[in-house]
Amino acid sequence: MENMDVPLISGTFECEDARDLLLSLITKKIQYHQLRNFSIQERFGIVEAKSEFRIQELVKARLHINEYIRLAQSLGCKVSVNSTISIELLPAASVT
Repeated sequence: MENMDVPLISGTFECEDARDLLLSLITKKIQYHQLRNFSIQERFGIVEAKSEFRIQELVKARLHINEYIRLAQSLGCKVSVNSTISIELLPAASVT
């Protein structure tokens, strides 16, 4: 079966709009992992290591995005953002 690609973001933005868009995506992903981790802790009494690790990665990404947008602002640039979600079906044995 073919992979599925879904265009998510495609455009040129003013710095503040790009920051708002990107940071809201990062924030939603952090919230997803926090809720997932909380749920697993409540149900099973364990920390969900994958979510904890992903939260740390996303926090770092948020810092890098802020730095990059500040650079764009200082240079008087606009920001081009393009993102596609690629979806691939995997056999059940491959799912982790």
